[in-house]
Amino acid sequence: MASEQRHDVLIIGGGNGGLSAAAHLLRRGCRDVALIEPAEQHVYKPLQHYLGTGIASERELSRPQASLIPDGVRWYRSAAVAVDPERRAVRCADGTEVRGADLIVAPGARIDWSRLPGAERALAEGTAVTTFVDDLLPRTRQRLDALDRGRAVFQVHEQPASGRETAFKPLLISCDRWRARGVLDRIEVVLVHEGARLHPVAAIEAEIRRHLDDYGIDVRLGTRIRSIDGDAVELEGPAGETTLQADLLHLHPPYAAPAFLAESGLDDASSGGFAAVDPETLRHRRHPRVWAVGDGADLGDARTGGALREQVKTVVENIRRSRAGQPLERYDGYTVAPIATARRSLSFGEYDRALRVRRSLPVPDEIRSRLVWHVLDRYGLPQVYWHRILKGRL
Repeated sequence: MASEQRHDVLIIGGGNGGLSAAAHLLRRGCRDVALIEPAEQHVYKPLQHYLGTGIASERELSRPQASLIPDGVRWYRSAAVAVDPERRAVRCADGTEVRGADLIVAPGARIDWSRLPGAERALAEGTAVTTFVDDLLPRTRQRLDALDRGRAVFQVHEQPASGRETAFKPLLISCDRWRARGVLDRIEVVLVHEGARLHPVAAIEAEIRRHLDDYGIDVRLGTRIRSIDGDAVELEGPAGETTLQADLLHLHPPYAAPAFLAESGLDDASSGGFAAVDPETLRHRRHPRVWAVGDGADLGDARTGGALREQVKTVVENIRRSRAGQPLERYDGYTVAPIATARRSLSFGEYDRALRVRRSLPVPDEIRSRLVWHVLDRYGLPQVYWHRILKGRL
């Protein structure tokens, strides 16, 4: 094993949360920040849905990880495989052990296709597609473009999931494209949604429903996909067990926590393997100098990039407050719900943990789908992400 390395703040994960946390820490005066991340490419995940549905280019999707690591941050190009939370020590896949006075856990969640029987085979054979996996985007785009009749089934499932709202993007954009080509009337579109409601916020739910009805989509709430066998999709819902034959099946992947979280004792009996933190302070419930943000944390909220931005700022401030013996800041569960309802229209609702509608922009209504919100989400936010969020400027 290589010699132990020590840092003031150590971060696991070089995604949105990890990179922006590192940048914020530097801007707040922390001069000894380290980050553990094996990936050589960094993907801006919201653009996957635009690329998979044919309205974004591949060159916009990712950038080299090395170009995004903030100057002054020590980058360990390996994966975290174990954590000693008492010592805030992380063992990496290459044998390196790294310690931090404070540890921020931001590893994201992992896709676990084994939780959906038949999914891996269906994806390999092309029966199923998804806009949630970057190397499957070309095939997804091809299949969506080629469909001109038959039945298209789209899946949305409950937490844990990446992007509660973005799961509607491929469905509604595809319907708009099929309508523009004049083939929507020949396609039976079915939405299989695990939840009892389309969305927990009534105003956002009503806006989603308005567009589903406009496209004539068959909505099956409280229904889940049990298994996939070729073009046969077995469902379980209020009507019992049924089987649909699908000419196209778009999957919302099943997500799970990185295995090292539970193996290191960072979860608890109710967190489902995710890091067990106080959802308001983001401090670990048993280890006061361990913090967590993003999809790898059990916060009881939707896992979204809009939420992550507020979580990172809360954690960085709370590390400072904790060290100074001051009361910790509280994160209220704020998030953004960007739901593309067509190729050039989007609903941009904001809400918090209490399901109250929030507005950070000086406009009377962000929930009603409009062109301006599409322009913001499709063109403005990617630039904000690369040049402001990841640099700790927002």
